[in-house]
Amino acid sequence: MNEQIDKESVEEGECSKRIEEAGEDSTTELDETEREIIVQSARHSALRLFGMNLYSTLVVCVFYLFSWETLASCSLGVALTVYLYYAFEEDESWDGGGLSWTLLSFAIITPMSSSIGMAFNRREVALRAISVLRADAYNIYSAHAIWDWRTPNHTTANPTGRDSRTKFSSLHHSDQILTTLLDMGQELAQLLTLPCITRARHRVTKQGKHEYSRLTVLNKQAMRSVIALHINTLTLKCEHIKHEGLPANEASRIRQWEHSMLQQINILRHIKTYRTPQALRSFSRLFAIILPGFYAPYFAQVARDLRSLPFGLIFTLLTSIALTALFESIRVLEDPFVATTTLDGIDINDELDALLRAELIDARAFFFPYADKLDLKPLIKEESKKFLDASKHT
Repeated sequence: MNEQIDKESVEEGECSKRIEEAGEDSTTELDETEREIIVQSARHSALRLFGMNLYSTLVVCVFYLFSWETLASCSLGVALTVYLYYAFEEDESWDGGGLSWTLLSFAIITPMSSSIGMAFNRREVALRAISVLRADAYNIYSAHAIWDWRTPNHTTANPTGRDSRTKFSSLHHSDQILTTLLDMGQELAQLLTLPCITRARHRVTKQGKHEYSRLTVLNKQAMRSVIALHINTLTLKCEHIKHEGLPANEASRIRQWEHSMLQQINILRHIKTYRTPQALRSFSRLFAIILPGFYAPYFAQVARDLRSLPFGLIFTLLTSIALTALFESIRVLEDPFVATTTLDGIDINDELDALLRAELIDARAFFFPYADKLDLKPLIKEESKKFLDASKHT
């Protein structure tokens, strides 16, 4: 019995080790037992799920929705509530409960909710653009890799297609396309993860303007590199295989994918550069901080009616936290490419670097099973520059 338990423990440990390896290397295949272990580990009882979800909610609120605005708003509301409570403690004629909540509902919460909707829509547009961009990159690579180079079984190192009739190397050519696409994805990810330059401070303060000008230089340089180097390299490579005999209709399709890719790159750059209305964000920030203080008479009256100052202060804190949490929800969605600091951001490094890399490397392994493993060191810039320089003289 003990030997059987030890054997099962060893097998489970080996499965867990292979699952971890699969998480690090997408080429690692899992068998049915390992798949079942993953599925079963994700299933929990209703009570355990309730506890886990409640704990996670509290952590999110504390670490992601509480901010310096929350502290300022709570401090102002509590201070004014305590002052009014004791200032009019002996005045029986004082009544602070006549304040209307209409201002809070329509002038503050409604614009904040609209801003959250606009910010979330921008995130969805960015996700669609990334999906199209990755699909275009895959189609461009596969078109360059499999065009009439070898027999359909593509299992021999000495093909009978155009590779056998010319000195043109399909593997070398498609590897240049692959490394161009990978390097472009990496540089685009670096562009999209630059610090935000659309806050109010970047338009008003001297330090903010200086920060804006310096980051704008990086933004333009990165965009110029993506277009002038990588997109142009793809275009010239297409013309290269046209010289080898690629039909015009197939070249036109490849150029359409290049056009679509450039369009999606510009969409992502515009989402990064242009945000929801700055005036609306400034309005939301200001009133999320100061409005609970204006409702302090109401909170003080609640404390007097219930003969409990702590209850009135709790009401004050809940109102301040609700308003500033809504504003923080707007702020964290303003830049959808910062998954390292927010929960709902897009992991752009994973989408445009790791996942794109895995997809293209898997495609290369399928199209060229006899080829050596590709060296993924960032040498494409030198190769592309040489290609561009040579193209100027042809």
